[in-house]
Amino acid sequence: MEPFGKTDETYRELERLDPLGKVILVRNVSTGMLCVKKILPPHSEDVYRTLMSMNLPGIPQIYECRDYYNALVVIEEYVNGTTLRQYMNTNGLLPEKQARRITREICEILKRLHNLSPAIVCRDLKPDNIILRDGHPVIVDFDSGKIVRKEKNDTVLLGTPGYAAPEQFGFAASDARTDIYAVGVILNEMLTGHIPKEQLVTGSCRGIVTKCTGLDPETRPGNITEVQAMLRHSQWLPPGFRSGRPLNMIIGSIGYIANGIFIAYQIETCVVSDYFNVSMIFLWCIWSAWTIAFVFDYMGIRTKITFLNDIQDSDSRAIASFVTWIVGTILIFFGVACIYSLFKK
Repeated sequence: MEPFGKTDETYRELERLDPLGKVILVRNVSTGMLCVKKILPPHSEDVYRTLMSMNLPGIPQIYECRDYYNALVVIEEYVNGTTLRQYMNTNGLLPEKQARRITREICEILKRLHNLSPAIVCRDLKPDNIILRDGHPVIVDFDSGKIVRKEKNDTVLLGTPGYAAPEQFGFAASDARTDIYAVGVILNEMLTGHIPKEQLVTGSCRGIVTKCTGLDPETRPGNITEVQAMLRHSQWLPPGFRSGRPLNMIIGSIGYIANGIFIAYQIETCVVSDYFNVSMIFLWCIWSAWTIAFVFDYMGIRTKITFLNDIQDSDSRAIASFVTWIVGTILIFFGVACIYSLFKK
């Protein structure tokens, strides 16, 4: 390894940014510009040389790539900001709106990489490798990156457990769907503080995370554009339609149609002056909407109840959720009873 603190013709080493001393903050001697110097294994060369030939938004500019004995030395743009990991450690769980926005922007960066010919996949996408610059994500680590070719399986086993897709461990060749797997894990972690196998997010993002983190790549979205579409639209879709699964949509449709027919029949046979029956119809509509929204965490209604999120034990959280639903039901009955008593007078 090179001695730390050296100055060559162009760069002065200032600070080690990793424990191994292979990522170093440097200053350009002539311009004074801060940069990052990386000492990498040679298998990263194709990816970094490809990135150096272009300037993609959301990715640090690569200034130099040069061979150094049996290693690759990369000089790249210094991105001033905080990692997504540090941001979550400081601020806790992210609001769903913010988590969705960050995920959409990560997807936009990945789309530029995946649309290259041939495509580049990151293979080590995680909160530690994403820097928020002015609140917007920048992917800063392509040390495990790969130019996608027609292999049957990955020749180098790289990636971080929990974020790495199963195919990265020799089961198949990684491609765009490998990064999609990591996107689902990161979205889940922003909303729960855990990776999916530890705690799966509830609410409108559950279907997105489940779809993205399928063990079989064939079950995941085929490309990053599909993930972006899910992030835009699934938040407003009713329970049963958010996951995009045909069986769920069929069951949901049957339930909504049956409930609609029941309500329509009650309205058709009800006399307007019969305040009790009118109140019962109103009560049923409000109560069924509350139950569906709470049970399926529509629009994150359950995650917005702070004390439920503070309960770590899953069994205790389930009991607290049931009690909360009961209390909500009682309040609905009480409210409708008060309205009925006013009209009856």
